[in-house]
Amino acid sequence: MFVPKPKRPNTKNSLQRGFPKNVPKALVYEALAGFNRNFEQVLQDLERLATLDLFTERWQQRAFKACRATLEETRAWANFEVIEVLHQTEERDWTRLGRRRQRREKRSASSDDVYSTKSSVRKSPR
Repeated sequence: MFVPKPKRPNTKNSLQRGFPKNVPKALVYEALAGFNRNFEQVLQDLERLATLDLFTERWQQRAFKACRATLEETRAWANFEVIEVLHQTEERDWTRLGRRRQRREKRSASSDDVYSTKSSVRKSPR
């Protein structure tokens, strides 16, 4: 009996599909900054609650620390996932734009060579 292997998703392609082409990258970076700013506010508010001596029992203090750690882990996880998509997008754009620049420089250099050859032909005495 043959059991087909489950297909592993192509990580690179799935990440590229995760970033719509019509969304400006600046909006994604701004949203990520806002996300982190708001998360920081939540953590500060949580700390402020702790200063009000609400958590007097040891189990309450442990639960508070676990809650804070869970929030920080969640923020780190979300940042990682978004940054992974951004990393792939930036890497793809960097490669594409670098190739474009190299082609332009190559065309410019070859047109300069043609121009300098034509100029030197005209100026050469006979």
